[in-house]
Amino acid sequence: MKIMKYVAIPKSEVLAQQHLMRECKVTLKKVESSVCKISEEVRDKYMDEVASALPFQNVLEVLRVEERLNLEEYAVAMKPHLFKIKGISEDIPRAKEIFSDTLMEVYNWAGAAGKKSLEKLSLIVTFLRDVFIHQGYASFEKGIRKAVELSHQRVHKGNSPKSKN
Repeated sequence: MKIMKYVAIPKSEVLAQQHLMRECKVTLKKVESSVCKISEEVRDKYMDEVASALPFQNVLEVLRVEERLNLEEYAVAMKPHLFKIKGISEDIPRAKEIFSDTLMEVYNWAGAAGKKSLEKLSLIVTFLRDVFIHQGYASFEKGIRKAVELSHQRVHKGNSPKSKN
């Protein structure tokens, strides 16, 4: 009989890795800025803001973005980024690139069982829905529910990329 060991990652290590990720994002922005100056490509601060915010790690970030989506410039920047995440696929379970698995633990489609509702977020029902416009509403809802289910499974099995950071 095999005995399996469970290795818990200390919280300090998780925080250190999150700090390192933030530093990498800052460095990446600096490099991107230099490349844009060389290539004379126009940068958009709202596109940068959207790109650096995803995937969301906590409810506060989601609420902040919901509020920012009222700004036309921010809303305009959000759609192309969601299309970029979607790619050519019609596979909604790629939503893990929008919400971290650990954050998705507090959400489900309808807000049942004391969880927060995804169907009340304009990010989902307006912006993400526009990205998957070719799907009927029932198919879109089913895809979101599947994405939530897969996320919950990854967290409970310990396979979540965010739970390992």
